[in-house]
Amino acid sequence: MRKGNMKKNPTPEETDPEILNTGLPKKLIKRVKIFCDENEMTIQDFVTDAIIDKLALVHKERRKRPRL
Repeated sequence: MRKGNMKKNPTPEETDPEILNTGLPKKLIKRVKIFCDENEMTIQDFVTDAIIDKLALVHKERRKRPRL
């Protein structure tokens, strides 16, 4: 494996949680809670994974656009 492809370990600063307050519809919160209970995961882990997945998808879609 080339050195450029190796993942670095995150620093504590990169993994320290920060509070993010947002308003969501009650029905959506209920669905998330049920999903998390059924899959034995925390809401924090669910939301973190969802944001990471969405950002990766957006980045991937941007890369598909033709460049001038």
